Amino acid sequence: MTAKIYSVIQCVTCSAPLFPGFRPTFASAIMIARASRQEDRDRLARAPKIAPNRNALHPFDRKYGTDTGGYLGPDELRAGTASDAMNNGYSAVAPSVFREACRRWRETLAPSNARIQAYTFVDVGAGKGRALLLAAELAFRKVIGVELNEDLARLARRNVNLWMNSSRLRGKIRVLHQDAMQFRWPRAPLLVYLNNPFECALVEKLAAKLAGIAASGPRLVDILYVNPGCADTLTGSGNFRLLWNAQIEMDQADRQADPYGAASDRVAAFRFRAR
Repeated sequence: MTAKIYSVIQCVTCSAPLFPGFRPTFASAIMIARASRQEDRDRLARAPKIAPNRNALHPFDRKYGTDTGGYLGPDELRAGTASDAMNNGYSAVAPSVFREACRRWRETLAPSNARIQAYTFVDVGAGKGRALLLAAELAFRKVIGVELNEDLARLARRNVNLWMNSSRLRGKIRVLHQDAMQFRWPRAPLLVYLNNPFECALVEKLAAKLAGIAASGPRLVDILYVNPGCADTLTGSGNFRLLWNAQIEMDQADRQADPYGAASDRVAAFRFRAR
């Protein structure tokens, strides 16, 4: 039984009605629960249409023996927390898109801040960890992934171990099973990575937290946002300004393995607006 169904049945004995003037009977609660289960099944049934190529093996995984590909819908990633309703599911960034986005971001660094070794890379909603592995190709001071779903966090750690054993790169990577809103952030400079992990209400809270970190330190906090569905939330807060917004083409291997059958991804970069 899902948490949603459980809460509906539990409210049959609540003192407060679900809606003004409405007090559910046990029979009506069962009907609501059944409708909820059907809604869950309908969402899962839509997944192949959303991501028709969701089971394709990505060349990255073939090379390193990892499992970072595919698509998981929001209903497949419930962690039993209040944030479940705001997660946007899982899919990994195309390596060609990530590398090009990082190249463009590095071009925006001022000469005095150009040492990428000073920056910590933090992936919020790290999923299976592909972006962490790609970030470790660069010379970041630290690479950290924060993932709410315990199964994904466990898989990300496994992927990190496999990748470290299969490559000659030895970047330091940490994967934390944690709510991003409770994460204890390292000191700036920071490059915060988002691959459309959750809805705008949480993005707004994250932006406020990052603004506080930037204001209390060297003010060097950037955000690299793939599929930036809440870009207006970041700029609307007044704390971050848009550096660039681009449609980045995938290479041929990434196109063939993309779960959505896409050929490019929208990526935007933001920087804390020092006052």
